[in-house]
Amino acid sequence: MNKLLAFSFCAMMLATACNSSEEAKPEAVAKKVEVAQPAVAAVVEQKVAEVVTIDWEKAFEMNKAGAVLIDVRTPAEVAKGMASAAAINIPLQEMPQRLSEFPKDKDLLIYCRSGKRSMAASKFLVENGYTRVFNIDGGILALPPQK
Repeated sequence: MNKLLAFSFCAMMLATACNSSEEAKPEAVAKKVEVAQPAVAAVVEQKVAEVVTIDWEKAFEMNKAGAVLIDVRTPAEVAKGMASAAAINIPLQEMPQRLSEFPKDKDLLIYCRSGKRSMAASKFLVENGYTRVFNIDGGILALPPQK
């Protein structure tokens, strides 16, 4: 009888101990989730800003509404002509030093000769916190004849 009583007491203690540790586990899981959520939020925030590719027709429409045309070609290339008199020339290789010249409160329409440098420039801007960046597909080679 004493053995049965001792066994019952041990079983009760084990059950109580297991219940205590089970109650602690949800708290530990909640803490892990709280730590993981900011990391997930950071990934979501990074994916919000993306480079959008547009054509010249859309670019000129946006430019009329206040977007800024930015030519990232070299000065020698720009000397041969720009897409618009309103365009600003900031060569790709000068962007890190001239980053403050890019307004953050306006849509930025980036173009080059063929679209490769402008895509690199657009990605650089997004990586540096710009959220309203548009790459003009095909660069100045795709520019339709001016009316």
